[in-house]
This record gives sequence, structure tokens and C-alpha cells, in this order.
Amino acid sequence: MKKVILGAAALMFCGFAFAQRGGVETPTAPTGAETITNLSVDPNANTGQSTQTGDNNRVQVLQVGTSQSASTYQGNGSGIGGNLALITQVGAIQTTSGVRNDAEVHQMGSENKSITDQQGDYNEALTNQGMNDDGSSNNFAWIRQGTNEQAQDNMAEVNQDGDNNVAKTLQTFDGSSALINQVGDGNMAFSKQNAGANLTGGHQSEIWQQGDENKAFQDQKRGNDGNNSALIAQIGDGNEAQQTQENTGGAAAAQNEAFISQGDGTIASDLTTSIYFGRLTSIDDIQNGSYNPGSTDGRAFQNQLGVGNNAELYQNGDATNGSNYSEQNQTGDDNAAYVIQNLFGNPNGSGNSAWQDQTGNGNQAGIAQNGNTHKAYQFQDGNDNIAMSTQRGECNQVNTHQLGDDNYVQTAQRGMDNGILVVQDGGHSYSVQQNLTDGMPNGGNSVNVLQLNPNGTDPGIICDFPDMDTHTGNYGTPGLVIDDVCPGC
Repeated sequence: MKKVILGAAALMFCGFAFAQRGGVETPTAPTGAETITNLSVDPNANTGQSTQTGDNNRVQVLQVGTSQSASTYQGNGSGIGGNLALITQVGAIQTTSGVRNDAEVHQMGSENKSITDQQGDYNEALTNQGMNDDGSSNNFAWIRQGTNEQAQDNMAEVNQDGDNNVAKTLQTFDGSSALINQVGDGNMAFSKQNAGANLTGGHQSEIWQQGDENKAFQDQKRGNDGNNSALIAQIGDGNEAQQTQENTGGAAAAQNEAFISQGDGTIASDLTTSIYFGRLTSIDDIQNGSYNPGSTDGRAFQNQLGVGNNAELYQNGDATNGSNYSEQNQTGDDNAAYVIQNLFGNPNGSGNSAWQDQTGNGNQAGIAQNGNTHKAYQFQDGNDNIAMSTQRGECNQVNTHQLGDDNYVQTAQRGMDNGILVVQDGGHSYSVQQNLTDGMPNGGNSVNVLQLNPNGTDPGIICDFPDMDTHTGNYGTPGLVIDDVCPGC
């Protein structure tokens, strides 16, 4: 039986009216037309492919059912592009849930816009813009997966070449994955994963950016079981990365993982297998290693709420005015946060700062910095916490402040003219080492320690340099406001 694609009523699309006429013969396929392969195991599933060459084209596809596939190809001809594509895939009207649908959008040139909306489970969406054209710019891609409580195990991928592009993905409920790749300058990537009403977890999100002045944002929230993972890797200068994770589960097993690497892209994969870089290499040995292309003026933020979360942040810039900034905030128990700056590269790299703030019990914080004039600030409020730091170079500073009982500080510096400040309010202990052997004539170091009685109260002491120029405390992911890419369609 021939499948009826259009109903009896006319379908209005971009100013044109299409209507089904009874008794007409199947039209002859145009010369060179391509047969569209049915990607589904269901022989009656909907399939479709649209190909447009030139500028300012529009295509809109709506598929209702399961196991559907739609592909859209838009070439920019001799112009700049300016094409619009909208694909919507849903299930039966009464359930608004589609299953195992595939959607692809390929757009060449600049100023293109694409929206893919998939409702249901096990869907896949792919958007490519620029298409290996480094001269492309100002493209916009949006993928939305999930509706109601029928949304899990979806996959979304966006690839963009060129400058000033924007990519956004939004996935609800559990077990979904998102990947965004951007090559060029001034790009922005947003990945938001929300567990929704059933409060499950298990999402994965990755953002890879190569170029300068790029921004990446990841937001994973409302998970009950946690087990979300987020990774941002940026190569270039002046980039910014921000991650927010939240789980509401009470068990330490409900942990989220957050990882940021700014600098050489190979370092991210090399160090993810380390157990927090050997607990900061047992407090010292902030190695130099071989030089890798680094990052300057990078900004990285991680914020986690819940129990048993892990956050790792690597910034690999060795310029004499590197000025990279890392910030980690964790609220809850049994969390771990680690920052590594300038691990590989010139020991004269300078001007990096790291900020860590933890509220809860049984947390661990660690900072390792290689080079000169770095700053490390750690604040812990709770019991049974551990703060670790190690610095190698000159004119570095460590500031660690702990409130609560049974906390521990361990810090070490090798080099000259370094300073350590430790403030502990409660029954604490500390270990401080300076002038560690490194074959250099060292001196001019200083240590200041203040310990108050067990069960004491905050004396209101201000430990200097906590502003560190960049600290903002604002971790909200920018809102995902999407304009209508095809008004009047």
C-alpha cells in the first residue's frame, strides 16, 4: 500500500500550499534523484532527504511515528549561505513520544540556522555547519531531545567550522549523551542536561574547542543517581569554560565527574586516568615535562552540589604572563577538587591563580602550580577535610583557611621568595615544607600559621588575596533562548 505523506488538508509551508489529489499517478523521479535508504527495521517507516543549493533556502520536516529518518543538505552555492532547517520528530499524537528516530542537517557557508527537535527515546541527531570551511561564520545550531517522561538514551552531536558560531543542546531525563566540536574563534557552546521529574542521572557531555576567545558551558542538574560526566577541552588563548553539576542522591556512589583542560588537547586524555595526579604527586614534584602548546588568559569554573563528586581542572599555559584562572566550588560531603596549572612547559610561566571553596565534611582539595607569581587559595568549612598544595618556582603564594574540626593541611614549595599562610579554626593539624631540594639557591620564603582552639569560632580573620581578580561566584549557565528560525513556516 502506498504511504500517504500528506493529508487531505493543505500543508502550508513557507508561503506555498500543497494538497493531495485523488487518482494521480506516482510522479516520475527527476533525473539523477537519489533513492533514500530506509534506515529502520520497519518497512513502513518514514524516510526523507532534502538537498538545496544556493542561499536563503528553507526546509521544514515533521515526522510522526517511530524509527524515522530525515536528512537535509544545504549548500551555499556562490553566496554566503543564510539557509534555515527545521526537523521535528515525534511519536503518536496521543503520546508525543518518538522512538529510534534519526535526524541529520548539513549546511555549508555562513549565517545558517538549524533546529532539530526529537521527542522520545533512543533518538540520534547530527548537525554539521561550515563543512570544513574555515571562512564560515555566524552559524547557529540547536538540538532538543526529550519530552514529558519519555526521554532517555538519546544522542546529539554538533560540528561547526569557522568563527562566531553558536551550538546548543538540551536533553532531558536520563542516559543521554551530547558532543559539540568547534574549530575557530569566538564560538560559544552550551550543553544542558536535566534529569527532569524522575530525577535520574547518567548523562554524558563533551565540548571540544580549538581557537581563541571561545566559551563553553555545561549544566547537568536534578540527578538523583548522579553518575553524570562532563568534559571540556579547549586549545587556544582567552577561552572560558564553565561546568555546573547537581545531584540530589544521598549516597557517595551517586557521584558526578567534571573535567576541564585548557591548553594542549592531548593532556586531557593523558591525565584523566590519574588518581588526581597521584594526590598531587604526594605533595611536590610539580613536573616540567616537555613543552606543549599552552593557553593564556583562560578562565575555568566548576560548581558541584551533592555527595561524592569529583572535579579536575588542568590549565597548561607557560607564558610569562599566562594569567590563567581556575575556580572550583563544591557543596556537600566526600567531594574532591583538584587544579593543576602549567604542569608541562616553561618553569617561568607565571600569573596563574586557583580558587577552591568547599562546604561539607570529608572533602579533599588540591592545587599544583609550576612557575612564578602564582596564587593558590583554599577555603574549607566542615569537618575531616584535607587541603593540599604544591608550588614550584618563585614568588608564589598559598592561602589555606579551614573551619571545623579534625581538618588537615599539607603544603610544599620549592624555590625562593614564596609565602604560605594557614589559618585553622578548630582541632586541626598541618605540614609545611619550603626550600625543597631542586638544585637552586633558595631563600626568602615565609610561613604564617594561626591555629585556634578546638570547637572555636571564626575569628573573622581576612586572609589576603582572596579576590584574585576574577572570582565572581556566578555559575548559572546562560539561558537557552531559541529564536524561531523559520517564521511563518
